[in-house]
Amino acid sequence: MSEAPSPITATDASNAGNIGNASSPIAGTLRSNTLGLRHAIVISVAVMSPAASVFFNTIIMAGPAGAAIPFCFAVGFVVALLVANQYSELSREMPSSGSAYTYVSEGLGPRWGFLTGWIGLIAVALGAPYTFVFMSANLQTLMSRWFGVNLHWSFYFVAAIGIVFAMCYLGVRQSMTVDLGFLAFEIGVCLVLALIVLLHVGQQGGLTPAPFTPGAAPANGDLAVGIVLGVLNFIGFETAATLGEETRNPRRNIPRAVFGSMIVVGIFYLLMAYVATVGYGPSHMVTGYANDSAPFDTISRRFGGATLAVFIDLVGIFGFFSAALAIVNGGSRILFSVGRDGLLPRWMAWTHPKRQTPAGAITALCIIGVVVGIGLGLAFTPIGAFSFLGTLDALFILLIYILTNIACFRYFWRKRRQQFSFWRHGLFPALGTLICIGIVAAAVSSPGNPPLNFVPVVVGVWLILGAALILALRSKFAAPNKAEG
Repeated sequence: MSEAPSPITATDASNAGNIGNASSPIAGTLRSNTLGLRHAIVISVAVMSPAASVFFNTIIMAGPAGAAIPFCFAVGFVVALLVANQYSELSREMPSSGSAYTYVSEGLGPRWGFLTGWIGLIAVALGAPYTFVFMSANLQTLMSRWFGVNLHWSFYFVAAIGIVFAMCYLGVRQSMTVDLGFLAFEIGVCLVLALIVLLHVGQQGGLTPAPFTPGAAPANGDLAVGIVLGVLNFIGFETAATLGEETRNPRRNIPRAVFGSMIVVGIFYLLMAYVATVGYGPSHMVTGYANDSAPFDTISRRFGGATLAVFIDLVGIFGFFSAALAIVNGGSRILFSVGRDGLLPRWMAWTHPKRQTPAGAITALCIIGVVVGIGLGLAFTPIGAFSFLGTLDALFILLIYILTNIACFRYFWRKRRQQFSFWRHGLFPALGTLICIGIVAAAVSSPGNPPLNFVPVVVGVWLILGAALILALRSKFAAPNKAEG
């Protein structure tokens, strides 16, 4: 029997995952009504790191997909929009900094909400070191090339994460303004490169729609792998939901930000993937592009000279930095919400008394980032750590997508039956779930060479630990379950 629809306030949503600690004092609160639609869009766009994703992730895609990279991004765009629908629908009902943790707690119950928070804990902890370890290695190379300064990459890692800590600590509005500046620079430089390449190739009659068709894939390639990689480039669009308690009119602005960021990045991906293909040459994607450590540097030098290449190199650095800044901002708010509900140490929910930033969670993420990033960077090399952390992070986030998709269906079917839509709450979540499960299965069954072969083991161990904690905390889950019944 369905329940009658009732409005859920931001305060209600923020406590959706509470498992019985209502009597415990909440350490702090976030500053409400301080952000606008543009800030929510910026944080999602920054986490997706559109320029850096196109510059480096397409190298991996070029081997299996060849000249069909734009086609893979087009399919990934459609798949990502399917999943974005669930976040949009649930954020309209429950504007909360907890994002998926809150949605799953309300849709599937506190145990599944805890598991989502547990998976989210490692996902957000891996985000900053994943972006910084590659950026630091790249910065070491550029500083040596430009100025003859050859400091170890770990120096740049610590310096960068210190700057991110300071920006996030001072305030989300200020740090989002910095992110907006970086994104404007990145997209502006990329659009200049795109215009130059398209005009030059067009004058030679080299523009063709073929890269947007599956027929452009190499005969011995694997288009399915290319599509999976294309989908993974969109991970991070949901970060706007973590600003649900700080954004003005979140029921309207957060759903708009989720889709708005997706559309902006999707169009950018399609354009730059096409520029990469026709600029490098469709016939050279497998033999050349896939083996080029900096293909966009190669393209920019060919069509714009050394000066444009310097700007492209800067875009790569800024892209990773802005992504890490947004990841710490978004991830700290998830940890804040889980800590506020008593599922993490209470100091995780501590906020600065004046700035109202989740200072405890920000500090934790930055410390974890230094330990994990430098530790794995030294153990695997920065490139190996980047690949390992990125793959691991993507799998954990895909698991969260699966839980959110299922929670969307169950929430609207059981608690908002009058609002239930076959398309938005039935078919789209079902398709999103099947696609995400397929991607996770493919990644786990064929993880790759070391250290990637350890990825399924880490995922399995983390899930087992989560299940064990649920059993250990079963008495805390008992009260909400009785209330639901």
